[in-house]
Amino acid sequence: MGSAGKIVRGALHAFFRHYHPASSAASLLALPFSAAALLARSHPALLAPSHLLSRRLRRVLVAAGFPPASQLLFLLSHRLSQRACAFLAALPFSLSFLLLAKACAVHCCACAAPAPLQHRSRRRRSKEPASAVVLGGLVRASYPAMARTQLVNCLALLLANAAVFAAMLAAFNAAEAMHLLGEGAPSGSGSGSGSGRAVLALSAAGVIVYSVVLANASALCNLATVVAAAEGRGGAHAMLKALLMLLQGGDAATAVAASLPASLAAAAVEALFQLRVMRPYTVTGKVTVGMLCEGLLVAYIHAMICVLDTVITAMVYQTCKASHSCHLLDLELELELDVKEDVLTV
Repeated sequence: MGSAGKIVRGALHAFFRHYHPASSAASLLALPFSAAALLARSHPALLAPSHLLSRRLRRVLVAAGFPPASQLLFLLSHRLSQRACAFLAALPFSLSFLLLAKACAVHCCACAAPAPLQHRSRRRRSKEPASAVVLGGLVRASYPAMARTQLVNCLALLLANAAVFAAMLAAFNAAEAMHLLGEGAPSGSGSGSGSGRAVLALSAAGVIVYSVVLANASALCNLATVVAAAEGRGGAHAMLKALLMLLQGGDAATAVAASLPASLAAAAVEALFQLRVMRPYTVTGKVTVGMLCEGLLVAYIHAMICVLDTVITAMVYQTCKASHSCHLLDLELELELDVKEDVLTV
């Protein structure tokens, strides 16, 4: 598969070349989801439930075997509770507006892709792009498969989080059994600093492993959504096909690297919304016209980033599909050559 830089450059070119009306329509469709997601991650009404859930989760993790002095415990409980509350609050919008925007972006990329050789003459006769009626029909046809795939993606992310937590709990329990965390050591032996270093090392390793696993799981889920939109078959079929695409060519690292700029841009937009909209609202307690306009502008930028992330994933899907088809053609040619050589030797 091509490098991540080439994929991102191709996605940016396709996004800005076909921005009117295709990408703008997808951005407008994603605007309600972006507004709901930004409000859900920073509104004070959801901070109290997230704090309550964080305290409950911290108690569960301490009872399971996490050391109470670990900073990883506070970080994981805080981030997980915040993301869980934000996910549940924005779930109706993600299952409706976001999926429609992704379907629109995927089909726009498919219409903008170069046609095969046997269909180029037909495309030359009709140079006009796909109409809005055809695009709307494609979006409606692919939505049920994308909705099933979105539910499978939620289950996959939940299983990924559970697997990482199980691995970290096993690591902490094994370190405690080998007395690496300072328990069971004689007093005055200087085990306090050693246990602190062991907890810090395990926490740093846990953060790295957790980030890598979640990045790969997110890339896999995004690719599964694009597969469902492009092929019309969702659920476990789209997830398995996306997994095979990433595993057969070893393209998981490229897919993660290609999705990294959009993830960083989305995090920057969330920080901008928190700084320019939510902080003045928490100080004054009033919503002004300027704050509302600025919030809508930031939400539209977030919607554009969501559409751009989908375009990048669609480029990854097209590149994976082309590389795998070329690989299958090479295998068929090698088999034909082997058969011819066997016939000549006989």
